[in-house]
Amino acid sequence: MCSYSEAYFGSGTKLTVLESGINITRPKVKVLPPSIREGCVKKKTNRTLVCVATGFYPDHITVYWKVDGVNVTSGVRTDDTALRDEDNRFYSITSRLRVSYRKWFDTRSTFTCLTSFYNGNISVEDKDSIKGVNGGGMDREYLLKSGLTAKLSYSVFIAKSFLYGLFVSAVVWKIRSSAAKRYE
Repeated sequence: MCSYSEAYFGSGTKLTVLESGINITRPKVKVLPPSIREGCVKKKTNRTLVCVATGFYPDHITVYWKVDGVNVTSGVRTDDTALRDEDNRFYSITSRLRVSYRKWFDTRSTFTCLTSFYNGNISVEDKDSIKGVNGGGMDREYLLKSGLTAKLSYSVFIAKSFLYGLFVSAVVWKIRSSAAKRYE
């Protein structure tokens, strides 16, 4: 006699039957900086960082972000499911993080993409990070330099104006004194 009963799993449970000939493989994680085009369209808008996790099997993975060591969920959009490459039979998944213009152009900022991958025994973590870049924001140093440049330019302008006024006064005085000598 055979007994048959239906298997029941609670919500959120995932059953994976591993294929023969494919080893359990951890993901390779890479964080890509914002596209140059994104900055050209609108100068001071948010920037999008992309995390790509590739070459893993099976698809038991969670992707999350940290900014300066703190978990973030706001501005994060991760693919609903990992995509399988039918040629090599491995999976890939992407996640995007939107950050403010000011945060991206802060060299002290660190953006980290982390993956939690279940290898059959435990969850292992892989990560990649990228630093904020210099050059886009009006930081303190930029404002100080531009303020000093403005002061110097204004001082040179005032000095040139004073010298020009002195020159014009000398010419007028010379013309008046020579005209006064003619009438004497």
